Amino acid sequence: MRIEQCSVSGAPMYPGHGITFVRNDGKVFRFSSKKARKLFERRVNPNRLRWTKAYRRKNGKELSVDNTFEFEKKRNVPVKYDRELYAKTIHSIKRVNEIQEQRQRAYYFKRMVPSLKVRKMQIARELKTNIDLIYAPVSAKRSQEMAALRENQAMLDTELKLQNTSKKSTKRKQSEDDDVEIVDNE
Repeated sequence: MRIEQCSVSGAPMYPGHGITFVRNDGKVFRFSSKKARKLFERRVNPNRLRWTKAYRRKNGKELSVDNTFEFEKKRNVPVKYDRELYAKTIHSIKRVNEIQEQRQRAYYFKRMVPSLKVRKMQIARELKTNIDLIYAPVSAKRSQEMAALRENQAMLDTELKLQNTSKKSTKRKQSEDDDVEIVDNE
């Protein structure tokens, strides 16, 4: 069974599906739908249609430069039946499919990094604005107590910072008259 590709969209066409058009010079064109056939008749360039494989490859939306795609190319040379060769071929096809899936996943995530950053920022912004929906509502008295505790903690933190900075930046210097001077170390 040979799976053909649509001449316009690049979509896979299974036997018995689609439309086949043979030009006077003998060139065969296959179309997956009436839409593809009409676009071909109007001579529309598939590279300009956003939904075609050609457009996606051209604009970097699809993984097109990959060595694993060479395994899918047609090989019209018949090979004599060999059981070991068939077993190796099936094993290698499975392995190639695994590699292809890994590369496609990596390519997809690489493409989606900018949109993921934007989505994370949107989520963070939404959490900030609707934080009251996440935390259970507490009584007014309890919320006032919590606010007072936070203020006290903030004041203690600022006092500690001031003390630490004053210890580091001042030095005691004794003069000849035994007076104590405080001098900044700047």
